[in-house]
Amino acid sequence: MISGLKVFDCTLREVGYQTGWYFESDFVRNLYKFAQGKGIDYVELGFFHKLDADPGRGCYRYCSMKNKEIVSVLKSIKNITKISAMRDIQRPMAGLLPKQESAVDTIRILTRSHETDLTVLDKRVEECMNLGYEVFINFTSAGYNSPEQNREFIKFAANKQVHAIEFADTESVMTEEYVVRTIEECHENGVECGVHLHDKNGTAELLADLALEHKADYMDVTHLGLGGKWRDGNLTMEYLLRKMGMTGGYEATMIKNQLIEQLIKYHGYSAAE
Repeated sequence: MISGLKVFDCTLREVGYQTGWYFESDFVRNLYKFAQGKGIDYVELGFFHKLDADPGRGCYRYCSMKNKEIVSVLKSIKNITKISAMRDIQRPMAGLLPKQESAVDTIRILTRSHETDLTVLDKRVEECMNLGYEVFINFTSAGYNSPEQNREFIKFAANKQVHAIEFADTESVMTEEYVVRTIEECHENGVECGVHLHDKNGTAELLADLALEHKADYMDVTHLGLGGKWRDGNLTMEYLLRKMGMTGGYEATMIKNQLIEQLIKYHGYSAAE
C-alpha cells in the first residue's frame, strides 16, 4: 500500500447507477475478497435511500432497509476491509440502524457543496456518530468551491472531529492548484483529507498524482474507472495498483469480466442520466 494512503473501492456504488444497484451476490463477494487481498481499506456498497421514495432498485440502494440481505451476502467473508455506504442528506433517507446491528462500518455523508446547510449537516454528523459509525463528510461538486467556502467546511470538520473530509470533483473542473491547496489547508487544520476524482476530461490521473505527492489521506477508485450518474467515469483501480507496484492478477481479470456481465444483465434498471 502507498504509505499513509487509505483507499475506497467505490465500484458498487458508482456502477450501481448503471445497474440500478442490482449485483449478483457472487460478484459482490468476489469484489470484496479482491479488495481484502490487495489491502484496499473500504468497499462502498451504495446508499441509505428510502425505498418508497425510489422504488425498484437493488438492495445496495437501501443499505439500512435491506440490511439483512446485505449481511447474508457478506457475513461469511467479511474481515479487515471495512464496508461503507453514503448517506445523501439532500435526498429522502431511510433511518439508520446502530452500527453493531449493521453490515456497514462507515458512513460517508454526502452533501452537495452549494446546498450545504451546516446546521443540518451538524445534526446528521451527530446522528451517525451517536449510532457508533465512523463518519466522513463528502462535499460533491467541490471543484466549484471558493477557497473561503472550503476553509469553512474544513473548520466545521475539525470542530466535529469527523474521521475525514473528502472533496469530489463531480464535474471534473478541479485544477492542480486547487488539489494542492485543499490538501494542504486540511492538514494545516489537523483534518485528514480525501479526493474523489471523476474523469470527464481525462484529468483524474494527473490530479491523483498530485494528491499522492501532497499526501492525501484517502482516495476513491473503481474497477475499469466505470460508474457515475452521468457515465462520467472515475479514477481507476488499475491506476492505483500500478502506483502500489502491484498487478491485479487473474482475480482482477475475473472481476472486470464479471463487472461487464453485471452491466449487461441489469442494464434495464439503469438510473444513469
